[in-house]
Amino acid sequence: MTHSCGALWDDTLIVMDAEQTVATAKAAPRATVIATHMEALDHSTVGRDALRAHAASHGLSPERLLVPADGELLTLPAAAR
Repeated sequence: MTHSCGALWDDTLIVMDAEQTVATAKAAPRATVIATHMEALDHSTVGRDALRAHAASHGLSPERLLVPADGELLTLPAAAR
């Protein structure tokens, strides 16, 4: 899970942005990444649609990067044994 809203404080990035979220997913190619806190803070710079578009432009599938809506429940498959 990543906190991926790109929040800024005094022009300093204090939370992962879209680029860092995609880099995290690429660093763990077998993992599913779940981006949280999207559009939840007034100092956010990355929205859900922007994160999805950035991920797609870097070849990251929507199955690898989940960006749930507020209140959405996710059901994840059990890990392979």
